[in-house]
Amino acid sequence: MKAKIDIIPPKKSAFVIETAPDFFKLHTLAIASGTRGQGKTTSVVNLVREAYNRKYYDRVIVITPTYHSNKTLWDILPEGALSEDDIFEPDTLCLKSVKDIINAERAEWDLHLQQKELYEKFHKDMKHKQIKSIRSEQLMAYFEMGLLDNPEMEKPEWKYREEVPPKIAVIIDDAVGTDLMNKRSAGLTKFIIAHRHWGKGLGCSVFMLVQSYCCHEGVARAIRENTCLLLLWKVKDKNQRAKIIEEAGLDVTEEQFNAMLDYCISEPYSFLCIDFQPKEIQFQFRKRFNEFLNPNNFIIFNVNDAQGDT
Repeated sequence: MKAKIDIIPPKKSAFVIETAPDFFKLHTLAIASGTRGQGKTTSVVNLVREAYNRKYYDRVIVITPTYHSNKTLWDILPEGALSEDDIFEPDTLCLKSVKDIINAERAEWDLHLQQKELYEKFHKDMKHKQIKSIRSEQLMAYFEMGLLDNPEMEKPEWKYREEVPPKIAVIIDDAVGTDLMNKRSAGLTKFIIAHRHWGKGLGCSVFMLVQSYCCHEGVARAIRENTCLLLLWKVKDKNQRAKIIEEAGLDVTEEQFNAMLDYCISEPYSFLCIDFQPKEIQFQFRKRFNEFLNPNNFIIFNVNDAQGDT
């Protein structure tokens, strides 16, 4: 005998950014791991640049102690993506500031929807009703929005390029050894694990750039095990490679993993990209961002052959 207890999935999933078939799912949690000078920041900034140009992000927030010394790298981002007000030092308070930004963006989006609805209702009432028949609280709402004084005012416009909830990317670079990484009061692990839920589900993508995948005072295991994207540059230490394979739970052998990694890092500034939530299983492994890898027989095919935009 079996009990009949059905599992009904929710009708609506968490806020998801629609992306092209060849692009990664967003929001994402990405770790880029490589020693200094291998191109971590350049690669991640270019990925975020591409996402911004495709309208997958509206606002970029950067947490780093080296912004001004590396400004030419950050200038890769398109004009309007990053403002001086969105650059923070990696201290114990920076994540509070980021959460305040996300909450404020959510509140502004909610207000925009309310004003848009109020605007449409006002013009409908003005067309079909007399002023004396409109409830006083409704008239007060029209007055506070300025519609009674200026009935010809323009329809509320959203501040970003598309009329959808704000899409935010947070980049954390060169933070190992700082208070953000070393002090629990900074709340880094909690912030990252809950990155999709801040701002009443508005969320954000997080990109962490580190010199070692796992080291003392490095990326916490709870963060590593929630990673959606892992970008790996040269990893010479066999123990580090073994740790990555152990924690990643990939359906490949150690030999396949090492062969792919060695192939990807054989060129300067190149890296292995592992997508733990690929849209298609054949999209899980890439050399850089544009070349898909087949771990079974190591057939290489180019992203331009995939379905969708490039």
